[in-house]
Amino acid sequence: MGIVFRQSAKNAIVAAMGALLGALVIWLSTKYTTKQELGFTRNLTNYAVTFSQFLLLGVNNALTVYIHKYTNSPAKRNSLVTLSLAIPLVPAFIFTIGCFLLKPWILNHFQPEDIPFMDRYFTWLPLFTVFFVYMVLLEQYLGSQMKVAVSAFMREVVVRVANIVLILLYGFGYVNFDVLVIGMVLIYLLPLCVFVLLMFRIKDFGLTVKSNEFSNNEYKDMSHFAWYHFLLTASIVMINYMDAMALPLYDKNGFKSVAIYGVAAFIISFIQLPFKALMPASFTVLAKAFNDNDMDKAKDIFRRASVNILIPCVGMAVLIYCNLSNAVTVINNDYSAITPVVIILSIGRLFEIATGMTDQVLSIAKYYKFNFYLSLLLMVVLFGMLRVLIPHYGLYGAAMGTSITVILFNFIKFLFIRKKLDMQPFSRNTILVIVAALPAFAAGYFFPHFFDQTRHIYVRTFADVCIRSTIIVIVYMLMLWWLKPSADLREYIATVKKNKRLF
Repeated sequence: MGIVFRQSAKNAIVAAMGALLGALVIWLSTKYTTKQELGFTRNLTNYAVTFSQFLLLGVNNALTVYIHKYTNSPAKRNSLVTLSLAIPLVPAFIFTIGCFLLKPWILNHFQPEDIPFMDRYFTWLPLFTVFFVYMVLLEQYLGSQMKVAVSAFMREVVVRVANIVLILLYGFGYVNFDVLVIGMVLIYLLPLCVFVLLMFRIKDFGLTVKSNEFSNNEYKDMSHFAWYHFLLTASIVMINYMDAMALPLYDKNGFKSVAIYGVAAFIISFIQLPFKALMPASFTVLAKAFNDNDMDKAKDIFRRASVNILIPCVGMAVLIYCNLSNAVTVINNDYSAITPVVIILSIGRLFEIATGMTDQVLSIAKYYKFNFYLSLLLMVVLFGMLRVLIPHYGLYGAAMGTSITVILFNFIKFLFIRKKLDMQPFSRNTILVIVAALPAFAAGYFFPHFFDQTRHIYVRTFADVCIRSTIIVIVYMLMLWWLKPSADLREYIATVKKNKRLF
């Protein structure tokens, strides 16, 4: 797990930088755009991300897994990469035509006051979606070549810096809202260009026009794998984004509710940051263990990775819980509804994180059919809950429906993996992580507010956040050092102390 920690440490630093920049984007957005404008831009992004998963047709999953099978066959590797880049062009063309043909029907589903926004910028949705398609493809290829940190830097840092510049230009009146929206779409050209340059710098990278590198059985196997993963990914993405996508349709406040929910979802993303940082490198090692048929190693990686991911995620959750009042103060009291939404959503996400890399295991172990049927069933359940809960409870209904579905989804996957593969993400160390977090939460929650926030709001809130968070981190780290739930963490810290560098 050494290379996993080194790669993950780099990725974690980049992710942390991106998170801080993302927080600045959110704050500036709440300051310089109306709730309706912010809700619209969030909604446009949600739709582009969701539809991009449908246009990928699962080729990104096939590329990530099968490229390791052809390590010693450059011709097949090049053919696989070429096909993966070319195939999504067909559904992208069909999607674009469908958007324009169905535009009146689509717009009719939104709240009356929100329709002008969708109508004015509707033509940018297909292009935005295609950008996300190739962002995912190129990132996953670079990740398979252990180029995780560079691609993450472009996505998490460069794109967000560009967004900050756009919002400031809009806030100070140098550009209008048209430029803000169009610029928000076009800035993704920058990371895409960098990703392409990085691909061509990889030693074994190449493209080919030959189509006879694979046998019929290989094509059939890859197509079958990609198809089920397409259905699986599409349904999982719908579970993750359906709440935000349904809000403007069924909540009378439309995009204004999306703005609040979007801020809450961003705060929740901080809890998921460590998972995103640790998972890519862990997945690569886990896939290799399965490919080598070394199940003992696979079980060990799965169990250890689950604890390693849980430690920082729980710590992040504690920091967020204890600083929610500060977040509302800094953002805007009009966004006070984010507090209960964050708490409700975090329950489901923490349970998902605690169960480990279940999706990845089911994918590698050829149980993706089960994952698909389960996700499809729960997607229907979620839609039903949202359709009932949102009209009655608005934001809170969306959060409740999502958390219930996420918990149910991951609990069933956990039971299935334990039965079929005898792989267990939970252990005594899982409990130790929770035990370590309790004193840290108590220290942060009950620590008094020494600063009067009626004057110098930002300075005094920042001071409170720094002091409160420092206390939480110190108590949590001391508890982890005492309880020792992760051997990998101890080994990594020892390596840092010895080599005097993070990676």
